[in-house]
Amino acid sequence: MEGDETPFAPERKGLRREDCYFYHVMDVPGLGAVEGDWDLRGRLDAYLGGIGLDGRRVLEIGPASGFLTFEMEKRGAAVTAVEVTDEPGWDFVPFPSHVLDPHLGPRRDIMARLKNSWWFNHAAFGSKAKLIYGDVYDLPRAIGVFDIAVMGAVLLHLRAPLQVVEQCARRADTLVITDMYCPELEGAPVCRLVPDPTNDRWDTWWEFSTSFLTQFLGVMGFATVTTTHEQTHRGRTYTLFTIVARRERTPGVAPSPG
Repeated sequence: MEGDETPFAPERKGLRREDCYFYHVMDVPGLGAVEGDWDLRGRLDAYLGGIGLDGRRVLEIGPASGFLTFEMEKRGAAVTAVEVTDEPGWDFVPFPSHVLDPHLGPRRDIMARLKNSWWFNHAAFGSKAKLIYGDVYDLPRAIGVFDIAVMGAVLLHLRAPLQVVEQCARRADTLVITDMYCPELEGAPVCRLVPDPTNDRWDTWWEFSTSFLTQFLGVMGFATVTTTHEQTHRGRTYTLFTIVARRERTPGVAPSPG
């Protein structure tokens, strides 16, 4: 996709609540509190590592229902989000067809309704955020550069997470990576493959140690600060980590989007 015209998605209009699947618990104007899977309300600063957003241009990978999109926009950011295309619709773990095929139709339905929820919220919040349906492994050159790139709980779902980190590093001097914290992996730069022949985990690829990501970020010239925090998923509390990585470079030299 490098070098292509920026493929901003056309706005989806006339959506109803019942057309949507909400990944985030959200307080939506005109609708009130909407139930979802993750409730990040009141803990956004911890989730994003306390970074300043006012006047910043932000690239967001995997916005889901847009809780981060619209909260960052409220804080003064200009947000461009990148979401998966309709096909394949997910970065599926390649289980045999008898395992994977029963999940394909339901996942595509959920993703269609999830995308609707972003646009539903976009209208409700009067948002100016832009959305691209595209390949996160090959972001369009035409999107240019950003101040910040946010990867919020998406790397675990990607077969090649470091390639996405590299793509974001080409376009932003500050990276924010949030993911599940696995204390048993800490102390070494390692990641663990989640699916195996017995668990059929077709939707999730990896668990990471924080040093796995910070070491790779260091290779690319980023200094990092890592924090942990608690977030709620369907009433259960989980510990997540956030890495804020800032490029150590000569002031005034912009990252290359190539």
